[in-house]
Amino acid sequence: MEKEEYKINFEKAEGYLKKGNFNQAIREFETVLEKWPDDSRCYNKLGVCYASLRDFVKAKSYLEKALALDLKYPEPYNNLGNICLEKKEYEKSIALYKKALELNPDYAAAHSNLGLAYKRTKRINEAVKQFKIAAEIDRKAPISEIKKIRMKTKTKNNIIIFILILAGLIILWFLLKK
Repeated sequence: MEKEEYKINFEKAEGYLKKGNFNQAIREFETVLEKWPDDSRCYNKLGVCYASLRDFVKAKSYLEKALALDLKYPEPYNNLGNICLEKKEYEKSIALYKKALELNPDYAAAHSNLGLAYKRTKRINEAVKQFKIAAEIDRKAPISEIKKIRMKTKTKNNIIIFILILAGLIILWFLLKK
């Protein structure tokens, strides 16, 4: 029950963030933190909200709090990298994106952001390489989702076939028993 409540509250806050209603998203994420104060995802999202409002000091403090709770969470590294990129601290941003990618090599946004940081530092070959990796990851993502859907459908169909065969066998058994 509590996990369901968390999910509902978090998704509500995330909905405001996706719509660009950052102040409402902040209120909702803070409400979530009142009940779940050790939620690194929530601190990360608050950091994103404040960065979107260009309050980089608050954004950085929330992202650092997210990392204090979970050093293996790649998104705050990527988001801190975005702040550094915005402040033209390119080498810092590159290091942060690399850390995010060390934790999750398939993190397309971090590859793309790293490519952007390389582009801004005139390392065009490295930038192109990162953009290509990001594009390849993004290209594969929908395919993996389609495969999951197909597997669910296939499994469902197999269960239906199994039930029909079982029902047929039971009917046959009753008919032969007479």
